[in-house]
Amino acid sequence: MHVLYDLNGNYFSLTSALFPEGISYVNKVMIIFVDHNYCSDNPWKDAYEYCSKFIDCKNTVIFMTAAKNYIFKKTDYGKIIISAGIGESAENAGKTINIGVFLDEGVNINGLIDLIRTVTEAKSGALMDLSMKITGTVSDAVAVGAKVGNISFLGPGTPLGKKIALEIRETLKFLLRKD
Repeated sequence: MHVLYDLNGNYFSLTSALFPEGISYVNKVMIIFVDHNYCSDNPWKDAYEYCSKFIDCKNTVIFMTAAKNYIFKKTDYGKIIISAGIGESAENAGKTINIGVFLDEGVNINGLIDLIRTVTEAKSGALMDLSMKITGTVSDAVAVGAKVGNISFLGPGTPLGKKIALEIRETLKFLLRKD
């Protein structure tokens, strides 16, 4: 099973997702849902082959998860996609927290790197708020993207970074409480 989100435009992206690796342009996000016992020596190949059955995956961020909870949100600054679940132990990927943030603002590579920091800190903050003594799972992934531009800083001390961090933190807590 999977869900596919069309981002309705091209985004300059930086990601740790299974596909694409690193820096690229993307216009879709696919979340592939796998069984809790899924185990593979090559999840990158598995994800791409699965995605290719449905669409041309060349410009698609592919997340994979055993979590059941997910959300897609349109905001005044862009789009947020989160799938979230925590297994019994953070050492066992079991479930995963995947977070995608795609901004309709013009951002440069430094801004995307700063946004990854903001997303990761917000995720860790949400886990702390829920009294979990972990910062994530071994299989977590982040994808950030934006229109190309000049914004260089998107940390939680900036107005937009703060807005994004709060949205992620609250949304993630909501999804994990459902688990």
